[in-house]
Amino acid sequence: MINILFPHKRYSFINESVLEDLSDENIDLIERHKIKLKLKKGEVLFHEGTISIGLYILRSGKIKKYNSGIEGKQHIFYLVKEKELLGHHALISGEPHSGSAACLVNCEVDIIPKDIFLQIMYSSDIVLNKLLKSMAHEFGVFTNNSRILAQHSVRERCAISIIKLKEFLGDANGGFKISRKDHSNIVGTSVESLVRVLHDFKEEELIEVNQNNLITIKNPIGLVEISNMV
Repeated sequence: MINILFPHKRYSFINESVLEDLSDENIDLIERHKIKLKLKKGEVLFHEGTISIGLYILRSGKIKKYNSGIEGKQHIFYLVKEKELLGHHALISGEPHSGSAACLVNCEVDIIPKDIFLQIMYSSDIVLNKLLKSMAHEFGVFTNNSRILAQHSVRERCAISIIKLKEFLGDANGGFKISRKDHSNIVGTSVESLVRVLHDFKEEELIEVNQNNLITIKNPIGLVEISNMV
């Protein structure tokens, strides 16, 4: 029901895998040159303002992309799931990373050297087209979320975030768990304000929140109405 009512595509963190249809030659090229990396929850993959050392392929886990502001406060502008890429914006533009990337959970990452990534990109029209489509989607999500931050109330933004996070992080039963700090940095508010809104939603029987802070949607239509997106 919620997928019909809410305009997911324009706001969804879920993106198409760029490397799904690689040729055997390019798969072999990646396998021969990749560097495997294991990171624990909370560890940073790369920092804003640093120079990219290569392309990052997220093999398992979930990663947040964010900017840091006054007193280290974060603005989380995108989430990345398994099989997606990171660092390609900086490689293609030749500029430093425009944001930082850190692990929401334990992650496994492959690092592909810059020259190998560019060789694959320029030798495959399929990869190039998928890469352009993926970057266009991410840019669209970023601009739409910027509008939400500027024009929607905290209550509306919180409802939107729950809908999006359920889609991205939801387990088999539709519940999801994320730290209150990360959740507030996605909504663009303080932890205290987020907790108050979540309490209100629980009292209004829109969501359930168990003792482990697992959030489950009870009334999807009510959340969509509050989101002011339709």
